[in-house]
Amino acid sequence: MDQIIKKNCNGTKDNSKCLKCNVRLIAFCGILEDEDILQLESISKDRLLLKGEDVFSQGDHVDTFYNIKSGSIKIYKLSTDGRKQIVGFLYPGDFLGMSSDQNYNYSAEALEDSKLCKFNKIILENFFVKFPVVESKILDIVNYELSVAQDQIFLLGKYSAKERLLQFFLNISSQREKLGWGGNPIRLSMPRADIANYLGLTIETVSRTISELKKEQLIKMIGTHDIFLHNKNSIQNFLSA
Repeated sequence: MDQIIKKNCNGTKDNSKCLKCNVRLIAFCGILEDEDILQLESISKDRLLLKGEDVFSQGDHVDTFYNIKSGSIKIYKLSTDGRKQIVGFLYPGDFLGMSSDQNYNYSAEALEDSKLCKFNKIILENFFVKFPVVESKILDIVNYELSVAQDQIFLLGKYSAKERLLQFFLNISSQREKLGWGGNPIRLSMPRADIANYLGLTIETVSRTISELKKEQLIKMIGTHDIFLHNKNSIQNFLSA
């Protein structure tokens, strides 16, 4: 079961977890000054999730927003017949929970043990009134996520299985670089079944294509979950050809 941990917020910099957060600079709160960060911290809580636990489910009332501090989250939609379609993967620094409706229009599940910063929706919206620049930053993040979704539609419509996988790997590499972790090797926190679902492929096709990419020396498997991209420039050139 997930855990909610109240933060110790006495308004001092010495005991502030938010000021020391290693994703602060890439998260929505990165535009705030230290004193303003302390105010944001006072309205937040930490939520710990175990692998496989739900953050929220499609159809739940929207009452909470989240910022990912560690781990990774998959988001998916359920069709009327109960089929699951994965629509994205989120990583540290990503914002989670925005919806155009009063209910979440997708579900979110932890791919691994994860730590999230939790905000009550109404309280955070009141915070936006005092700091409109924060709301603007979040809207920028949401717009970026929409552009990623649009790119995904193009990828599924135009790319071969090999191209879909290579672009997927490059996207993860770019995310790791943004976090300052280095873009090579990359770590796959999701199972191949989730990759297949997201890319519109079968599990067999994903496994076969990964084997082909290894034979072509474009990638190298390191253990079970890590992949080394041998020449990212060559991969990018291949995708843009």
